[in-house]
Amino acid sequence: MSSVLEFPDRTVVTEALTWPERAKAATITDEQSYHAAAELLLGIKDLRKKIAETFDPHCRRAFEAHRALTKEKADAEAPLTQAETIIKNAIRLFDAEQDRIRREQQRIADEAARVAAETEALERAAALEAEGKAYGDDAMVAEAHAIIETPVTAVAAPVVKMTLKVAGITMRKTWAFRIVNPNLVPRQYLVIDESKVRGVVRSLGQAANIPGVEVYEETSVAAGRR
Repeated sequence: MSSVLEFPDRTVVTEALTWPERAKAATITDEQSYHAAAELLLGIKDLRKKIAETFDPHCRRAFEAHRALTKEKADAEAPLTQAETIIKNAIRLFDAEQDRIRREQQRIADEAARVAAETEALERAAALEAEGKAYGDDAMVAEAHAIIETPVTAVAAPVVKMTLKVAGITMRKTWAFRIVNPNLVPRQYLVIDESKVRGVVRSLGQAANIPGVEVYEETSVAAGRR
């Protein structure tokens, strides 16, 4: 399979493939082998420079072309994104209004059911009390009073929200959140600012004193021709 970009000189690629074996063969046992290994490291630095000189101009052209095309694509989609947002907001508002209407209709239906149940209970209590008094039955009168004193609860049948369905359009509800008081958020939900810690450690070194953080020294090797 050919590369998308053709480069004028690919010898640096072939040369780079030989370096892992050369590195494995470099065993440091004395001052002479140490200097030889260091020279290999500098050779890698030199080859990296050649690779950069070979690839960077093509990378820059590809990047500039990609950036220009990406901007054109974004500009072409911008009106559609705006229109999509407007329509989606309108659909969400309509759905929210249907929720409000359903809740209100449910409240009215529940209230009507409660009033009907309460009226029925009062009528039954009045009939029991009248019958109890007519026959001198104190138990019936007491039962009538108990019915009156018992709170009436009644719930109407659930009101179904009007939901419109269109092929290809779906409504999905997800739970979201907003932080209202950061000071009350439990510790397990917090993230340590490692960038800030790193800055303090690099600045103060061993003198950095951050509870829960261990400061240690790492050795790195750099190569460069003078």
